Amino acid sequence: MFSSMDTTLFVLTIVGALVTLANRLAGHYIVARFEPIPYRVEAALEAVPVAVMITLVVPTAVDGGWVEWLTLVVAMLLSLRLPFIISVFSALVFLLVLRHFGF
Repeated sequence: MFSSMDTTLFVLTIVGALVTLANRLAGHYIVARFEPIPYRVEAALEAVPVAVMITLVVPTAVDGGWVEWLTLVVAMLLSLRLPFIISVFSALVFLLVLRHFGF
C-alpha cells in the first residue's frame, strides 16, 4: 500500500497540515487576547465561512455544465429553508444521483 507513495507529496501534506495548525493556533491566541472582541474583528470572523463557500462555488459556476448549475440552484433553494449542512449535503446527494444516471 505504501510502496507507491510519493515522498514529496507526503512531505508536502505534512508541511501543509503543520502550517494550517500554526495559523489556527495563532488565530485562537490573538482572539483570546481580546477581552471584548472588537466589532471589526467579529465581522471579519463571521465573513470567513462565506469566503470559503465562495471559493468552492465560483469555480464550479464558471467551469461547470448544466448539471453543476442545476445543483447550485438546488443548494440555493434548499438553503432558504434548511440548515446549512443539510442543504449542502442534500445538494451533494442530488449531484451524485444525477451523475450516477449519466447526466
